[in-house]
Amino acid sequence: MKTQVLIVGGGISGLATAWWLAQKGVAVEVWEAASRPGGKIRSRREAGYLTEDAAALLVNFRPQVDQLVSTLELDQDKQRRDDKLNRYIVHNNHLTQVPMLMPALMASPLWSLTAKLRLLAEPFIPKGSHTGETVSEFIRRRLGQEILDTAMDAFVSGTLASDPDLAEAQSVLPRLTALEQRYGSLTVGMFINKVIKRRQVNTADTFSFSDGMGQLVQALADSPGITIRTGIKATAISRQDDAWQVEGATSNGSASIQVPQLVLSTPAYISSRLLESTDAKLGKLLAGIEYAPVGVLHLGINSRNIQHKLDGTGFLVAKHNRLAINGNLWMSTLFPHRAPSGKALLTCYIGGVHHPGQLQQTDQELTDQVLGDLRPLMKIHGDPDHVKVKRHYQGLPLYHGQYRARLAQISSRLEAMPGLQLNANYIHGVSVRERIYQGQRMAQAIAVSLRGSARSGYPQQLLTPSH
Repeated sequence: MKTQVLIVGGGISGLATAWWLAQKGVAVEVWEAASRPGGKIRSRREAGYLTEDAAALLVNFRPQVDQLVSTLELDQDKQRRDDKLNRYIVHNNHLTQVPMLMPALMASPLWSLTAKLRLLAEPFIPKGSHTGETVSEFIRRRLGQEILDTAMDAFVSGTLASDPDLAEAQSVLPRLTALEQRYGSLTVGMFINKVIKRRQVNTADTFSFSDGMGQLVQALADSPGITIRTGIKATAISRQDDAWQVEGATSNGSASIQVPQLVLSTPAYISSRLLESTDAKLGKLLAGIEYAPVGVLHLGINSRNIQHKLDGTGFLVAKHNRLAINGNLWMSTLFPHRAPSGKALLTCYIGGVHHPGQLQQTDQELTDQVLGDLRPLMKIHGDPDHVKVKRHYQGLPLYHGQYRARLAQISSRLEAMPGLQLNANYIHGVSVRERIYQGQRMAQAIAVSLRGSARSGYPQQLLTPSH
């Protein structure tokens, strides 16, 4: 069957979109510039340790993800996080457990009495009307300064490598901002969804796979109906009558293809270069999306050399702590067989907007700096027997500034280019969960279009928040 859809970029966004298209019988081809699909996601086994280059797990509450995992026959390989594991945060130079229920929260030493009273007053705070609020403005208004400084800053800095003072709340916290808009209160909204609607909105299935997140990537890449061409870099695109002409370069020469539907699943800065000759304004909008440098430092350590009990998922770090790390996952506690017997695997996240030059340091400098922070926190003595560093100099897109307004402008430009779609982690979430979900949405719209229906209006749909 002649290729109907070309996807440029074989990361999780491209692979998920291709998989959903293949399920609908659409002939799809993926071009990936690297020698292997998966983008930044890669699992490695070395010296008895299983480490991840990027995403370490999948936090899911979407049925589309369940459907994909089940159809790929990966259910038997899922490794779920134990919900009884503690969550920690750095507070006053110590690891302090983060309470997950209201009674424990009110007894926690994390916040002052004033902060707890402020939290209880949240249902009585008027609904805001400023749609361009930053995360800091939104959380400060609804929950107070202490909650922002202690918890939310750590979440945004640690998991997204972002800055809550710059990140747009509606883009980074879409579920929370939607609760306020619908119910006027986060607390009331959560109560209604959980008790009255009997829906566990605050719980999620957190898991990885026996061979790591790379197993998911490989299962997608091996799926029937998807043609994947690695080592081919798209160099130019142009509109030819009712189709898109794409030129590419390989180690053996050049490649060319003409398709009715083209999906760019490359980072914004790459898509910008590909589109600058087709639509300079669109290219400029994409070029304006910032990326944060992100690094992952894995430390394999003898468990006897760690005095802090490894009874949790790890910990996050707010910027006021001035530590060299943004967060730390205790991978050998989260999932079995990630480290040899008697060893612990600690995965540290570095870089981000708060440490932009950190990735320029050598592996030894990074290791010494990170261990200098971990030793007093976790009571570690001795040296690691395994160290692995992975640098992503343009790691995660930053949803800074008036991000939704930027997406609206991008959507407007796409209207004049039928058959061209954008689907990457700078649109509606960097998580694997959201990339799978957005891939399903895009595949559905493309399939409708290919069946000869009127143009589905997909760019507006994709660039409009979905919760």
